Amino acid sequence: MLHKILPAQVPLTYAPVGRCIYCGAAEALSDEHIIPYGLGGRLVLPASSCAACAKITGAFEGTCLRTCFGPLRMLYDLPSRRKRERPDTLPLKVKRTADEDWTDMQVAREDYPFLVLFPHLSGPTLLSGRTDAEQGAKANRFWIRGASESAGFKPHLNELCQQLGVHSVMPTAEFRVEEFCLMLAKIAHAYAVAECGPELVEPTLLSMIRTRDFSERSRLMGSIRLMGRDDPRARLHDISVLDTKEGWLSVGVQLLAPMDTPTYLVHAGRRRE
Repeated sequence: MLHKILPAQVPLTYAPVGRCIYCGAAEALSDEHIIPYGLGGRLVLPASSCAACAKITGAFEGTCLRTCFGPLRMLYDLPSRRKRERPDTLPLKVKRTADEDWTDMQVAREDYPFLVLFPHLSGPTLLSGRTDAEQGAKANRFWIRGASESAGFKPHLNELCQQLGVHSVMPTAEFRVEEFCLMLAKIAHAYAVAECGPELVEPTLLSMIRTRDFSERSRLMGSIRLMGRDDPRARLHDISVLDTKEGWLSVGVQLLAPMDTPTYLVHAGRRRE
């Protein structure tokens, strides 16, 4: 089972904040999972999100977990508060013969060939000065990997065709780039607050998180090359605070690092001088 190769994230609970890190409210506060619980996140920032902001962040995180990462979470048995509701079968596009159109066939979850997607985002341009980056929450291309319970993806597809008695199969996937960018912004902001506390000033991501304002996405957030950190594959998620030029406090995020997924850099604000 491939999910056994994924390490668990080391749990860490930070000191309580006592106010909402998104709007400043001090009432009806709940704990914040910096990386979503549904992705195996175990970094917790207590008393840090009011009910209204928790509803906002919960909505876009829930969309990501159901669509972008739903198949992956089933394959790797990542946490779910509704695990019993996971379906036993999933629809797969198949061609029964070479000349027929694609149709859907229900396939057992343990036999299903999943596609795992992550977007490659242009930028960030804040420090580079580039002016040719894609604007808004758009992906210029996707990182795509096939994943299945068997040892190899392509052999599994061939075996599945024989098992189902069809000519060919076509794995598909859904990805919501806007919701993914919102989740990245929330992760970076919450982690910067947790790690730096009051040293984080001039937060830059709040309008994106609270009002879906993507006008600054290409300036503040984007894909980068791996930053040479020590063996990120040993951790489920690789996340760290980076001091960049001109006092900017930035967060490097690589979700599901053992799969060699893309790394993102998100500028969360400035560090107090």
